[in-house]
Amino acid sequence: MLARAEVRWAVYKAVDDLLAHIADGRHHESVAAFAEDSDTAIYGSEAGEAFVGAKAIRAFFADLYARPYRVIFTLGERTVSASGNVAWFTGEGTYRLSTGGDELPYRLSGVLERRRERWLWQLFSGSEPR
Repeated sequence: MLARAEVRWAVYKAVDDLLAHIADGRHHESVAAFAEDSDTAIYGSEAGEAFVGAKAIRAFFADLYARPYRVIFTLGERTVSASGNVAWFTGEGTYRLSTGGDELPYRLSGVLERRRERWLWQLFSGSEPR
C-alpha cells in the first residue's frame, strides 16, 4: 500500500540523507543510517557485494571511503509503500564517480523500519541495469 504523505517524505529524507553521506564520504553517518541487527544487509550489483550485519556494513563503508573517489547518486522516480513501522522504497536514477566519467543508470530498493522516530535501513539493494 502506498505510504501516507508524512511517511513518504520521512522515508525520502532517510534515503536522501544516506545518499548525501555516501557522496560526502561520511562513514559514521552512513553506518548510523542502518539498523544494527544481525540480518541488516547491503546488496550491490557486483559479485561478492553482499554485506550482512553491522560489522560487515561498517567494513563495507570503510572500504568504500578508502577509495580515491566518491559515488554520487541522483534519483528521479521514487515510490514508497508502508505498513506500520516498515516501509519499502524503490528509486530509479543514475550514479557517477566524483573523479568524472559518465552518469550510469542505477536502481535502488530498500526496506526501512521506524525506530525511536528514525527511519533506519534494514535492507539496501542497488543494481546497475543495463
